Amino acid sequence: MARVPQFGFSAFLKLICLNEKPQKRAIRERHKPSPRPYDYHRSLRSIIQRMAFSGLNYEEAMASTRAIKRASERESARKGLRRFQQWLTENSGKLEPCEPIAFISPQGYFGIKFRPDFLVEINGRRTAIHIWNTASKLSKNLVLAALSLVANRYPEDKKRPDNFAVLSLQDGTLFSWSEASKEHGVLGENIVALIERTCDAARQELDLPAIVNPDAPSPTV
Repeated sequence: MARVPQFGFSAFLKLICLNEKPQKRAIRERHKPSPRPYDYHRSLRSIIQRMAFSGLNYEEAMASTRAIKRASERESARKGLRRFQQWLTENSGKLEPCEPIAFISPQGYFGIKFRPDFLVEINGRRTAIHIWNTASKLSKNLVLAALSLVANRYPEDKKRPDNFAVLSLQDGTLFSWSEASKEHGVLGENIVALIERTCDAARQELDLPAIVNPDAPSPTV
């Protein structure tokens, strides 16, 4: 099968919230050979994981940001941690690990990976939460559409969360799939179809091999 772009969930959210022209440009760039992109928020996620599962307290977490070399990344992480600590204070449930899910678009043009940063009970629902700390503005309808894609593909087993959410550390907003409607599910599938068409156009423009296996298996988690 021809190599296809793989989007982490934050990258996917950023993509679908772009306007048409920058979105097409971003998709085209994803089809060009390039080194693995630098994960600007990797350090923040790592610190949050240690707070969630390894007993790292807030003061220790803030002190650990001194090891982040880039000044802008260090300040972004510190702002994110302040917001995360505020959210923790308001939501005292136990944080637990949660399995990620990866899937390929219906025609095999791209993949998406939803990696929850933790699982916590909110309003009686075991909620898998993905942290967002990118400055790009999120659209609630588009986030709920993207979460619907995840919810509709997460296996129905005992490990399945009851709910899926995105916590924005930019403003403390929690976007929860439990607020989604059937229309958000339809919107999500329409977004995927649009991105597939854009991927197809990019492949033709760049003279890349055609996608010939629409029943491609999900990538390994």
